[in-house]
Amino acid sequence: MAAVGANYNINISEITANMKAEGVQSPEMEAMVKALSDDTIWKTIEGFKGKDMSTQEKMINNMMASGGLAQLGIPVPEPVNPADPHVITSAKFAVEKQNENAGTSLVFIQVNVGLQWKIVIGTLYTLVLTTQDSKGTYTDYAVFLETFLGQKYLFWYKH
Repeated sequence: MAAVGANYNINISEITANMKAEGVQSPEMEAMVKALSDDTIWKTIEGFKGKDMSTQEKMINNMMASGGLAQLGIPVPEPVNPADPHVITSAKFAVEKQNENAGTSLVFIQVNVGLQWKIVIGTLYTLVLTTQDSKGTYTDYAVFLETFLGQKYLFWYKH
């Protein structure tokens, strides 16, 4: 049986419109979002699952060295620690906001893996999450910003 690849279907226009509506649009953010529309980056992020942090850092450096994000002028991302209480709190925000926006009743289970970019106005997170509802358990994807003032903005969520 052939492996089925994930199709993330990231809608750049939707994310950019959400950034503009929240007043946090910038060329740096737009470049990162454009890069996130490439399934290769999400597959790389998912490849971090279960690996130690030093391996994740090596994978990120390899991604940058091979031309990936560096050519787009995007800062080097850092792997998130899925057990970090701040990352968990931030991920719960993304799930709660998704529930609010989509009328779902997802329950946050865990952060599987993710990257964070430290930028001028805060931290941009891309996370792969496990959620659950009465119908089953899911792997979800979220892109959101947390400003240095503690404000959080969900730009994209795929359930």
